[in-house]
Amino acid sequence: MKRNFYYFGWRELTRSAYFSKNMAAKGVLIFLALYFSATALVLGFALTEKLSEASDIQSKVTAFNSLILVYAGFDLVLRVMMQNLPTIGFQPFLIVPVKRNRIARYLLNKSVFHFFNVLPLFMILPFTFKLAVNELSATTLAAWLAALVMMIFVNHFLAIYIKWRTNESNAWFYGFLGLAAALVAINKLQLFDLNSAFGKIFDFVIAQPAAVLIFPVLIFALYFLNQQYLRSRFYIDELSKKKDNAVTHDFSWLGRVGEYGKMLTVEVKMIARNKRPRTSALMSVLFVLYGLLLYKDDNGKGVSDFIFMLGGMIMTSMFSMTYGQFFPGWHGRYYPFLMVQKVKMKEILQSAFFLMAASNVIYYLLSLGYMFISPKVLYIHLAVMLYNVGVNTFVIFALGLNSRKAVELEQRATFNYQGMSATNWLITFPVIFGPFAIYGLLAWLVGNNIAFSVLGGLGIIGIILHPKLIDYFAKQYTKRKHKMVAAYKAS
Repeated sequence: MKRNFYYFGWRELTRSAYFSKNMAAKGVLIFLALYFSATALVLGFALTEKLSEASDIQSKVTAFNSLILVYAGFDLVLRVMMQNLPTIGFQPFLIVPVKRNRIARYLLNKSVFHFFNVLPLFMILPFTFKLAVNELSATTLAAWLAALVMMIFVNHFLAIYIKWRTNESNAWFYGFLGLAAALVAINKLQLFDLNSAFGKIFDFVIAQPAAVLIFPVLIFALYFLNQQYLRSRFYIDELSKKKDNAVTHDFSWLGRVGEYGKMLTVEVKMIARNKRPRTSALMSVLFVLYGLLLYKDDNGKGVSDFIFMLGGMIMTSMFSMTYGQFFPGWHGRYYPFLMVQKVKMKEILQSAFFLMAASNVIYYLLSLGYMFISPKVLYIHLAVMLYNVGVNTFVIFALGLNSRKAVELEQRATFNYQGMSATNWLITFPVIFGPFAIYGLLAWLVGNNIAFSVLGGLGIIGIILHPKLIDYFAKQYTKRKHKMVAAYKAS
């Protein structure tokens, strides 16, 4: 039966509609896999070279061990956000004499064959065969390397369990994000040296190679935990029953903010009640912490204005970019119904404009915490935020005129290319590179301060003229609504 599971899984894959189409998305995934592999390999050699040149470090392996927590933590967050959960259409097997433990084991065993479990090797192996092999004996090296490899699978099964739980409960999701943020803050503020403490686990493996046996125990415990979780959900009534304790949200107050309040309520409910837009919105919050990684002064010369602008673009506009990338495809499944309601196209565009503008302002205010690094954050982020609201919003509307694919709202958000088209990829170029092109040219000609003033000024002009611009785009969307309805039905 185990062999049959793999056969059924292969037939399920090859017979799916996704397998036979969307070759562009598959090409992008292959490119990303090669890109991340090459990046990890370059980082592995660069780290090895840096440690080998550091004359003040007595043990290169100990220094390497102190960096493991950084990668392990980043890897865990990345897995929870992006790694697919092991799935198969197992409902038919629940009415035949197949043990549920066997189904659960198959799902967990199949999940081991994942790209994220291979990627860390590109960073570990250069250091192992260039430095560690010269410092450790054969037995110690084997135990240390085995500990590193098994740590990958500890992260793997831990991420799967956390993701099962976060999909089931928002409390788990917020709790995980809060814990991750707290650990980063503790390490960043140097309240406790978590890196060294975690590295001592691998230092102990070097001192006592038999201690490597703790890692198989951890893997088995997490494997068993996942298996028990899956087994407890393998019941037809558990899978089919409706949840009566679903959280409801009251957004009726949005109807009082203007003529577009009715449609704004629909937009916010769509985000709050559906998995894909909700996950995209929550993930954009994480990018507010990006400044902790980006705003570093390693050479003592201060953070450059370009880096502050890059950080401002990422932090203030990540939600509007992820939301705008699929506008108006978010409403694709009920777009025909929307078009026959007493909702003007102008109201739809006004609600989207207000939503993106409000998110930019909120994230700008949150990013002001980085003023402790430099007061430049105040006006550089402000200029970028104004440009995003007054210019990039209408760039998104212009490219949205060519939207032809409806978005499945209940699918996952990360590494999901359903609903993607060439237009969605093209949005990133004018939205991200447009302001940098303007800034670079003006900074070269007249200086940084004037360049930021022009960016902010363009945004203010767009905000002032937004009623006229929305009227123009409302007419264009109305002209194309029949083509869009037909395209969404066919997608």
